[in-house]
Amino acid sequence: MSSPRQRSRTELEAALGGGSLKERLEALRELCAQLGETPRRGTNTHVHTNESFSVFRSPTEAVWHAAREGLAVLGINDHYTVAGHEEFRRACEIASIAAVFSLEAVAMDRAAEAAGLLLNDPDNPGRVYLCGKGVTRVPPDSSAASRNLARMRATLDQRHREMTEKAASLLRERLGAPGPTWEAVRALTPRGNATERHVAWAVLARLQELAAERSVPPAELLERCCAAAPPAGADDASLQVFIRAKLLKAGRPCYVPESKEAFVSLEELREIFLAFGSIPVYPVLGNPVTPGEQDVEGLLDRLEAAGILAIEVIPHRNTRERLGEIVSAAQRRWWPVFNGTEHNTPEPRPLLDRFALDPEFEPWFRQSTAVLLGHQRLVARGEQGFVGEDGRPSIRDARARFERLSSAGA
Repeated sequence: MSSPRQRSRTELEAALGGGSLKERLEALRELCAQLGETPRRGTNTHVHTNESFSVFRSPTEAVWHAAREGLAVLGINDHYTVAGHEEFRRACEIASIAAVFSLEAVAMDRAAEAAGLLLNDPDNPGRVYLCGKGVTRVPPDSSAASRNLARMRATLDQRHREMTEKAASLLRERLGAPGPTWEAVRALTPRGNATERHVAWAVLARLQELAAERSVPPAELLERCCAAAPPAGADDASLQVFIRAKLLKAGRPCYVPESKEAFVSLEELREIFLAFGSIPVYPVLGNPVTPGEQDVEGLLDRLEAAGILAIEVIPHRNTRERLGEIVSAAQRRWWPVFNGTEHNTPEPRPLLDRFALDPEFEPWFRQSTAVLLGHQRLVARGEQGFVGEDGRPSIRDARARFERLSSAGA
């Protein structure tokens, strides 16, 4: 009896994007066996997966890319959901990568909104992205935290449904053909957590179908639909970005503004993340430098007053000078600075960006990530993590807290 044929890397990598969870994990196991032992270095605590939107077709695929690049720590960080956490955990165990579990959502600072102050959303005054880093529990569906999160998602779902309907009307008007359906948009996600980017993806897929039916170049229909010529030679990822910019953004024909119901207050979102047993974290935009982030020390003072004692950066968005300013200000306070790449776009890019291993930043990123791992580890053992359930720091002295948690996670 012959032994089963060993699958090629190409076949195994294709399997990471479909099939059952068991099949994806088995493909990862085979890929890691083929890869063999690799040196581990670098941290990335913020990547999205297909559970929100990402170039990664599954949490398992994100882990495989991390294994290939030799990462020591990887963190899942999807919008409004922890649905990918279990798959991510199992994949990280197979790949021998330390796993960080987080989620992300958007709040509204009403005072900043009234003042027209831009924070870490460069286009919308008062809007604030926050992360809950180091999720250690999932509150019951009946809890206030889960109900608020579900309400926010439902409101955004309604917006994206309306955008899809507008896109369908636009295709009927400009191309004389049915456009994408809401069912087609939701089918692009494993659990229906659709985003504006999924709408753009569905529009592109529908235009490509029409081009094949009519035997015309897709660029011709794209230009008629978007009233602008797409970039020459653009791939699908670039075309999705093009469609989003031309049809779905503010001032474009398929734009739908977010309802106020889509946003809780900054304090309410902090409470949601505490209910998930996580550390409330503010991602500093860095570049462009918004008025609300221009004075880094002033920003950290406001965060501390709001009960937020850790920040995050997406280094590749920053200049060295700006990143140095942010990290240095946090170091003086003994605040953790978590780093990531986000990957919330269709374009591929490395999981270790140009600053992740930079000697100026890598030590603090590594020690900060150890704080996060320490938080997860201590809470799992029934001990106090970085903050308690009430949001108060477990150790009052910031340096002692940082060193204790970092040691626990090292």
